[in-house]
Amino acid sequence: MKQKFKIWLMAARPFSLTASIIPVTIGAIFAAKESKFQFIYYLISLLAAVLLQASSNMINDYDDFINKVDTKESGSSSGIIFENLLTSEELLRGRRLVLALGCILGLFLAFQKGVFILILGTIGALSGYFYTGKPLILKYRGLGAPLIFMIFGPLMTLGGYFVQVQRININVLLLSIPIGLLTTAILHANDIRDIYHDKKAGIKTLSIMTGKTNACYIYYGLVYLSYISVLAMTYYRVTPIWSLLCLITLPTALKNINKLRISNRSNSKLATLDQETAKLQGQFGVILIISILLSTIR
Repeated sequence: MKQKFKIWLMAARPFSLTASIIPVTIGAIFAAKESKFQFIYYLISLLAAVLLQASSNMINDYDDFINKVDTKESGSSSGIIFENLLTSEELLRGRRLVLALGCILGLFLAFQKGVFILILGTIGALSGYFYTGKPLILKYRGLGAPLIFMIFGPLMTLGGYFVQVQRININVLLLSIPIGLLTTAILHANDIRDIYHDKKAGIKTLSIMTGKTNACYIYYGLVYLSYISVLAMTYYRVTPIWSLLCLITLPTALKNINKLRISNRSNSKLATLDQETAKLQGQFGVILIISILLSTIR
């Protein structure tokens, strides 16, 4: 039983789940500055977001396997199917269960907090499916990066905020920008690593469309703009002065950038760049959350 749980946890790609945890938490904590913080609704919204992301990770693994985009040699999936830990059909059934649980929680929140939550949840669920699902297969058309930014930036941050206060705040949308950029960088690092295999599979990603050199520049831009946006928001008092603590993570960001810069000499440097970028996003996000919490102390 314990071993089976570990397998399903691997299928959910736990290293990537900060992509949903951070924006939902930022939205909820920002709402706490204006209103009372409803912890139970925060937990429900957080769990719903994590379940929806996990289900998307599973269906992406399934679709990439079925469409022969991922192979044993590419090493770009969770490896669950190729290591014979789960069959493709087991993964598909598990994904349906995880998605159903996420949708149930989403419907509960919509019933309690308003139809806007239902709209956000529906957009998120459909985007997760059509990321690699037919007929849109957005990832294979070079639209993966903007879609990831939208979901894990504005959509989830606004969702976490709206659950608490039932209104929209432009500052929350601005606050979602740095996290959305870093989350997009996770995907982009993955796409740069997989350029050869994706091209061989006949799909188009942003990295393939721009070429590796330009794709590297896009990665640099995503990371640098995350810090620049925090500096700008601090200057214009959208975020508290404490948010400058995010600069503590800059050495990690520069380390990742340097790893990508020298990847032409050693492609093995790219093997874990997506996971290293996920760590950066998590560290950056946690510090941003702490900075918002510190600003609530009177």
